[in-house]
Amino acid sequence: MSSENLNSNDNHLFTWNNDNRDEYLFATYLVTTPLAGEQAAYGIAKEQSVCATALATIDISREVKNFCAKVVSVETLPESITDVSSLYFLNTSVYGTTHSSLQRHSYRITIAYPVNLFQGRLTRVWNNVLGEVHRLGFLSSALLSDIQLPSSVCTQFAGPRYGIDGIRQILGVSNRPIYCRSMRPANGLRTDTMLEINQQVLSGGFDVIKDDELTYDSELSPFADRIERMMAMKRRVEDETGERKLYFANIIDDLDTALPMLEQAQKAGVDGVLVSSYAQGLSFISEVKRRSELIILAHNTCGDVITRSPHWGASDAVMASLHRLAGADLAVAPGPIATHFQDTQANHDFISACCGPLGNMPSMLPIIQGGKVPSEINQYIKDMGSADFMIIAATWLDNHPKGLAHAAECFRNQT
Repeated sequence: MSSENLNSNDNHLFTWNNDNRDEYLFATYLVTTPLAGEQAAYGIAKEQSVCATALATIDISREVKNFCAKVVSVETLPESITDVSSLYFLNTSVYGTTHSSLQRHSYRITIAYPVNLFQGRLTRVWNNVLGEVHRLGFLSSALLSDIQLPSSVCTQFAGPRYGIDGIRQILGVSNRPIYCRSMRPANGLRTDTMLEINQQVLSGGFDVIKDDELTYDSELSPFADRIERMMAMKRRVEDETGERKLYFANIIDDLDTALPMLEQAQKAGVDGVLVSSYAQGLSFISEVKRRSELIILAHNTCGDVITRSPHWGASDAVMASLHRLAGADLAVAPGPIATHFQDTQANHDFISACCGPLGNMPSMLPIIQGGKVPSEINQYIKDMGSADFMIIAATWLDNHPKGLAHAAECFRNQT
């Protein structure tokens, strides 16, 4: 759809009337527009649900009324948000002419979407709540900042198989963060070198090793051979240390390649896999859970184009909720979290989406990364509100003059 939907004749069909809240998903948007807030809100509700309610010669209102999104509230924000996108209006013979003030105002808009739109399919949820909102020419900024999911929706989706408690139980680790090194360099290494690097990290005390999101099946390191040998090395380290370890293999690739890789990983006994909803689709996470019993790490690759701007796209908290619904056991946190640039409220919202109530679903383990060092572990725990997170560290380990094993031990000695 790409209609402007600014006619107010059918607004009664899109107005919240204290309906049964458990039959609706509530989405909140922060928008900037030269239109009145209510007009913009109804435009979004119409565009993202049924689009049209009247035809010249056919009465369709009775058929579509139960599928109309409803405007719940419109709140004027104290300050206008900076424009992100240029405005345009579809002033054509089809839509008519829209007159608006040049002055922009910002609003917090909540819209209720009937759950019968979704039929238990996550792609439909995503298509409705985000869809073409950012195509609407009367919005110069638009952020899907929050979603509230009723129990009737939560029960229809996969949710994590393991989550925080399950991963901790597998590792036998409690009351401290989980430590992981991602494969660096991501490309160009032979499997022999990867084995040497990862063996030292695990022997030094790290819990997890994983392929980088850019570590592909290649001539230098064929996927099937790499995962078999990585698992054999991991088991040797487990025997030597008496500690359980995990290895995650990267299957971020085209669908016709990723699914056979998933099957190979399952047969090889790999502990978990990296996937990307942004590159492969939200429902791919659910498909991985359906086809395997592996731990699922939802990577952020390709994601910051959606989440990084505070005025455009969707918030990290929204994406965390969707990843958790889809069945991810771990998800990468926003870049600024647990740094000097963090936003306390955004941190709280993301962690709540990972670990707070969401039907009866297990909590999802957040992952922090980006220059993490052992001397700051207690600060990271304070920033995250608990020790329930995984740290991915590489650069500090790689540059330690005493080597990878000693560097990994330094992290463990802090907890």
